[in-house]
Formats: sequence, structure tokens, C-alpha cells
Amino acid sequence: MNFKKLQAMQAKLDEAILADKAPMTAEGRFNKTLVALSVEIAEVANTVEHFKFWKDNKGKIDESRFQWHGELMDISLGDRDKLVDLRNRMKEVSPKQAHRLTLIEECSDALHFILSLANQANKELVGFNLVPFETTKEEKYITIQSTIGSLVTSYGRDKQVDLEYLMDYFYDYVESLGITPQELEQAYYDKNKINYERLENGY
Repeated sequence: MNFKKLQAMQAKLDEAILADKAPMTAEGRFNKTLVALSVEIAEVANTVEHFKFWKDNKGKIDESRFQWHGELMDISLGDRDKLVDLRNRMKEVSPKQAHRLTLIEECSDALHFILSLANQANKELVGFNLVPFETTKEEKYITIQSTIGSLVTSYGRDKQVDLEYLMDYFYDYVESLGITPQELEQAYYDKNKINYERLENGY
């Protein structure tokens, strides 16, 4: 993964996001980003549902993007044009493929916030540990959330070191879910474009 390019893209996106937002302290912004990352990691787990031992049919789908429900009937021309545009942008895939695409996008959302944290801490990411940790998916998830907690600014820990651990743990978790670095990086580029579109539309 080209972390130098990814961090530069994230810095530019964050600059655009902050341009019309109320000022905040560096500490406040960092901690808000930690919360955002924690939520995104939880969404990754909730998409896979690996922890739901009570459930047989696991794997959630973003139905607004990967499935089509309803007809383009009995609506105004303007609304119909919007729906046609949405339909054209949706991907016609199998449920299994739809789940995988949903998962990859959730992982890319988390990557956005990891890159943002690294930029805020002036940490240059260069890679990640390629040796998988011999732990369960649940243990990997808990380790990531624990590491996020250790990065809270008031704790005074070394962010540079903890961010290295965070990147390693995140990649280990993502890999255990079957996502490749290439898929993750491409998903970041795709979502980055969507984020700019959202900014233009007042998201």
C-alpha cells in the first residue's frame, strides 16, 4: 500500500472537511477521531457478525448500494431521474459479493480515520506487520479497541508507537476477514471520491 499517497490524500480531505467547521483544539479533534475509528471498527465487526454465535446466517449487506428494491413507477420525472441515476451507480452482484463489497467499504472507512490520526500525530506510516497474530477474530477486535483507548491524549502515551501497533492490529484483523491490501487501498480511493461528493452536497 502506498501510505505516503494515502496520507497525503487524507490530509487534503481533512482540510476540506475542517474548512467550514467550528474551530476545535488539536486534542479535541484527535479524541473525536478516536471515537469515529472505534465506531467504524465496530461496524466492521457488525458487518461480518463473527461474534454472533447465536446466528447461523451471518454477513450484512448495504442494501442501498448493492441491491435494488422497488419500481420506478408513480413518481415525478425529477425523482425518477434521481432513482435512475442511483440505479446506474448500484452494483448488480450476488448476496455473497454484496456482503464482501460492504465489508471492504467498512474497512476503508476505518482506514480513513487511521490515516487521519497518523497525520494529526505527525506519524509517517510505512507499512504493517505481515506476520499474522495467532488470535481469534474476537481477540483481534478487542485488541484494536484497547489500542484505540490507549491513544486518548490525556493518557500521555507515545502516539507514534501506539499508532504503529494500531496499524498492525488493524491489518491483521482485516486480513483475517479475507480482505487484501490491494482491495483495501482501492476501496479507500473509491470512498475518498464519495466523501468529496458528500462535501459538495452538504453532508
